[in-house]
Amino acid sequence: MSDLAHGLSQRGWAVTVLTATEGKPLPFPVKRLGGPMGAAAGVSVVGKALRGLRFLAGTSLWCLRHGQRGDVVLIVSNPPFIGLLGPLLLRFRGIPYVFLFQDLFPRSAVLSGVLPGAGPLTLIWRALMQQVCQSSACTVVLSQAMDQRLRRDFGHGLPLKVIHNWAVESADATPRQANRFAHVHGFADKFTLQYSGNFGRLHDLLTLLEAARLLQAEPVQFVFIGGGAKQRQIEAWVDVFALPGVLRLPYQPRERLRESLGACDLAAIGLIPGAEDTVAPSKFYGILASGRGLVLIARRSCDLAKLVIKEGCGIVVEPGEATELADQLLQLSRNPEEVAGMGRRAASLYRRQFGLERSLNSYESVLGAAAASAGPPAR
Repeated sequence: MSDLAHGLSQRGWAVTVLTATEGKPLPFPVKRLGGPMGAAAGVSVVGKALRGLRFLAGTSLWCLRHGQRGDVVLIVSNPPFIGLLGPLLLRFRGIPYVFLFQDLFPRSAVLSGVLPGAGPLTLIWRALMQQVCQSSACTVVLSQAMDQRLRRDFGHGLPLKVIHNWAVESADATPRQANRFAHVHGFADKFTLQYSGNFGRLHDLLTLLEAARLLQAEPVQFVFIGGGAKQRQIEAWVDVFALPGVLRLPYQPRERLRESLGACDLAAIGLIPGAEDTVAPSKFYGILASGRGLVLIARRSCDLAKLVIKEGCGIVVEPGEATELADQLLQLSRNPEEVAGMGRRAASLYRRQFGLERSLNSYESVLGAAAASAGPPAR
C-alpha cells in the first residue's frame, strides 16, 4: 500500500492515507487512527476485531468530517469490515469508493474455522460484503480465480476488476552461496527452501514441515521467515521432532529484503484446499521477481498451479503430499542447472506479465473513473 500511495502521489494524485499501523514519515498526509494493528498487536481473533472496530469508527468520523464531493476513497479489506465505510460515505457524502479485496471475506474466515460454514453470523457478513461490492464504483480483486469465486458467490453483475500485486523488493544477484544473509545464519553451504511472509490460517505449512522431517538427514535447509497465526505450529513441529534443518526467523525490515529473498535456491507458497480462489499470495510476485523457482503447495487444478506448470518456473505438490515434496527437493538439490532454469523462467514471467507500473496504470484508471462519476469538486 505504501508503494501504491507513493506511485499515485508521484502521478499527481492528492493522496491522504488513513491507517492504524505505525510507520515512517511519508511525503503526503498520513492519519494514524484507531490504535496499533498488525503483527505487533498480536494475532487473536477477538483482539483484531476490536482494533478493527476502533479503526472503522475513527475512519468513519474522519471521512464524514473531511470528505467532500470530488474525492474518491480506496478501501482496503483489512480489517474486512472496513468495507462498510464505503456505503456509509456514498449515502451521506455522495463520495464514491473503490473496494480492494485482499482476501474474500467471509469465505476466508469460514475456511480458517473462524466462522461457521452456515449460520446467521456468516449469512449476515455475506450479505454485508455483497452490498459493499455492489455499491462500489469498482471492486478490485487480486486474481482471476478470486474474480470467478466472487461472481459465483455474489452474482455476475458485480463491478469487478483484476489488478495483480507486485514485488515490493526483489533479491540481489548474489547467489545463495555468497549471500551475506545466508552466511550470517549459517546455511550458505546448504540447498535451501525458503518460506518468507505471513504464516496465515489459510497457508499450508504442515506439508513443508513434514518434508523437512523426512529430509532431516540430508543437507537441505528449510528457512521460515515471518510470523502469524501458524507460527506456533512451526515451533511445535520443530520442537517435537528436533529438526536441525529448520530455521525460524522474524520478519525482516524492507531494507534487508533484497538479501533475505536471495538467501535460498527455491521459495515456497502453501495454500490449504479451498484457499486457492480466496486469497492471492503476494509473496508469489517477490519470488518471481527474485529469479527463484517456486515450490507451490496447492491443488493442481487451481489457476496458480496451472501457471507454474505452464511456465516451468517451479514445482506443484498437492497439500499433504510431503513424501513427494521431499523426493522432488532431494532431486533438485542434486540438479543445480534445473533449479537455475526455473529461476530464469520465473524472472521472465514477472517481466512479461507483472510489475508495479502495470498495476499502477490499472489503479489510476479505476480511481479516475470513480472520481469522474462523482462530478466536479464542490465550490
